[in-house]
Amino acid sequence: MKMTIYTLSTPELVVRISDYGARVLSFEYQGTDCIYGPRTPDEVLADTCYCGSICGRVANRIAGGRFELDGAEYQLAVNNGPNHLHGGLKGFSDMLWTVEEASETRLVLSLISPDGQENYPGTVSVRAIYEVEGRRLSLRMEASTDAPTLLNLTNHAYWNLSGTGTIDQHCLQVNASAYTPMVANIPTGHISPVEGTLYDLRRPASLGERNAAGAIEGGYDDNYVLPAFCGVKLAAVLTNGRRTLRVLTDAPGLQVYTGDYLPLKRGGVALEAQNYPDSPHHPHFPGIVLRPGESYCRSIIWEID
Repeated sequence: MKMTIYTLSTPELVVRISDYGARVLSFEYQGTDCIYGPRTPDEVLADTCYCGSICGRVANRIAGGRFELDGAEYQLAVNNGPNHLHGGLKGFSDMLWTVEEASETRLVLSLISPDGQENYPGTVSVRAIYEVEGRRLSLRMEASTDAPTLLNLTNHAYWNLSGTGTIDQHCLQVNASAYTPMVANIPTGHISPVEGTLYDLRRPASLGERNAAGAIEGGYDDNYVLPAFCGVKLAAVLTNGRRTLRVLTDAPGLQVYTGDYLPLKRGGVALEAQNYPDSPHHPHFPGIVLRPGESYCRSIIWEID
């Protein structure tokens, strides 16, 4: 498979994005690449950690790979233990996207996912618009469908503001007072306060210290409930003492994954703005059903200084 890498740049920021998986491969600021993951085409094709990619149709997990929609039952691939993860055996992260527009500061990619792909119903049309301005990279994901289906898109970049080593010296703050407790990576359905737990990241916390505390077995891989108001809001702040990354989004949830199962353990932290995991099985979670005539839109912004 032949992929192409495109460069977006400002005087302060250089970002490289592949048309394979619409992946952010690098994010260079002040001479440091703040993204963990593959760089060359061969490395990208060999990646199994979704590094920098857009995940879909449904990012995160669906328990048992099963869901019901309008009275019909669907069985998806189970590619993460007993569960469906990030779109299945070949999700959006492993597809070649079409480049509609490419300039120095803007890249527009599109993808058609046909009816029945990975056993999802409906043909879905997706566009991803990346833009750089100053010290900011923004991503807007848009989609429509010709039949009822599920859709939950995110970008799966792993961040390491030091450009090397692990993220143990990084501090993370998440603007969330609640999270969705999980058993074996699947939400129990409860929405619980973070107060008094190691999941409380409302004030900056050292990721190394939290992982060393022992109670976060396997590191963080958890969904945070972001404030429920319209528009883009500050979701998270990551810092290594020299650089600070701010993540803004209009998504209802933020999956924090500290990369304990990366080739370099904790080589980066994923801050995945998305809907909650396993939403089809929890009606009180924000829904991920997309119907004909509806427009899907998700925005994520990364700002660094």
